[in-house]
Amino acid sequence: MPRHYDSPQGDPELGDESARDLEILGNHICRWWGDVPEVFHEIISEYVHIDLHIVPAQPERPYHVIVTTGMSDRPMIGSDGKPHYCELLFALPPEWPVRKEDFGDERFWWPYRHLKQTARFPHVFKTCLWYGHTVSNGDLPQPYHETVPYCGGILSIPVLSPKEAWSIHVREGKEVFFFSFLPLFEAELKFAWEKGSEALFEELDRIELSELIQTGRKCAV
Repeated sequence: MPRHYDSPQGDPELGDESARDLEILGNHICRWWGDVPEVFHEIISEYVHIDLHIVPAQPERPYHVIVTTGMSDRPMIGSDGKPHYCELLFALPPEWPVRKEDFGDERFWWPYRHLKQTARFPHVFKTCLWYGHTVSNGDLPQPYHETVPYCGGILSIPVLSPKEAWSIHVREGKEVFFFSFLPLFEAELKFAWEKGSEALFEELDRIELSELIQTGRKCAV
């Protein structure tokens, strides 16, 4: 079962580490996913400054890739007591709007919004998000938007990306991993809570689910 979070426990002030590794991470994104003509910067930030790097679709890669930076500014302390660092990503169909002027429409903004919220989540509640961890949209899962059935997500491997893109060594003691954020149906979310993430991944693999968000896909369980 998921852990319930009642109130923020982290430090809402941005530390000196904010954006310290932005250039390194930005170069990594450009190397493995493509040029980023525009970064969607946060104007007001708490806990960590989350930016969205938007890599437009190309003929050889017919989908947009959206990657966060800032989640890895601060360490997440895992159950092993060691610091962990990661960033999140997903892909969107080529027809999905990626211009700032379209972000005022929640039909298009919801995946970006929840990617940012998920990236900030571990720092707000002083926890750790890692491969196989799920995030619910509320204690009683609610759809991200009335036009989609998804009400939570799970961190997975970005299978459409080369393995070399999955992590980068920033410096001694800091390896940043890149996980895909897969939106889930309520039934899939509860399946993971009851039977474990690996059991859910088996079902998601069966339908060949990747980091490319498909608003019309069927539930895997």
